[in-house]
Amino acid sequence: MAACTVTLVGTAAMPAHAGPVSDRIYQPVPLSQTEVEFRGEPPLPIQAKTQDGLDLEGAFWPPGEGIDQIVVVFHGNGYNHLVSAYRAEPLRIGGRGVLVASYRGYGDNPGTPSEGGLYSDAEAWIAKARELRPDARIYLFGFSLGGAVALQMAARDDFAGVATMGAFTRLRDAAPLLARPFIKERYDNLASIALVTEPTLLLHGTRDETVDPKMAERLEEAGGPNITRINLKEGGHWVPLGSIAGRIWQQWEAAEALAPGDTPTAP
Repeated sequence: MAACTVTLVGTAAMPAHAGPVSDRIYQPVPLSQTEVEFRGEPPLPIQAKTQDGLDLEGAFWPPGEGIDQIVVVFHGNGYNHLVSAYRAEPLRIGGRGVLVASYRGYGDNPGTPSEGGLYSDAEAWIAKARELRPDARIYLFGFSLGGAVALQMAARDDFAGVATMGAFTRLRDAAPLLARPFIKERYDNLASIALVTEPTLLLHGTRDETVDPKMAERLEEAGGPNITRINLKEGGHWVPLGSIAGRIWQQWEAAEALAPGDTPTAP
């Protein structure tokens, strides 16, 4: 698939309540302080166990009958999986499955977040998705800090497709200059995306004041021909998915259709 840049018009920006860098890298909110109202059937509560023994809670909309697609969603550095589920609900379009992951220390989950910890959590959620539907095609979607998680997972393993929104190049690049020497977490998306071979969408608001849109350009350059940068015109750091979820799935499926098939093994 050839690399390309697409501009989507008419996507309204939503205020960026939690960027990838502020006073603290990780800013979880307890579930007791979260009120969301879903547009349709609420997701099912679901748990995944990490390799170091933590039971994490997330949310799951199973795929509809005859649907073999599940997208695993990784949220940003703030809030929790309920807010992420509210935001991710439009990805259910067409009966697709949506598994909303969460991290240690977020919501009511045990543990303390860290870069290595979030990657371990992501591996647990991906394993859960494959356990739930062994024959499903698995996609990854990550917002902001969650984009770094999604890209790191895609660099390690194979998936049907990947999408990020508001992804930065490296965590330090998104921090104020004076704060950069004190940031120990790497979240190096430039290194990760160079290893990603899946069809990958880089969605970025053209008015993102949290992560400079030029970072999306740098990520596109660091990736290969499988990368498609999508400019969300007039969009901020978070852009509601209601108007673009269908386009995300269309882009993924079009890329899959163009991918060469597996070469049969000679007997």
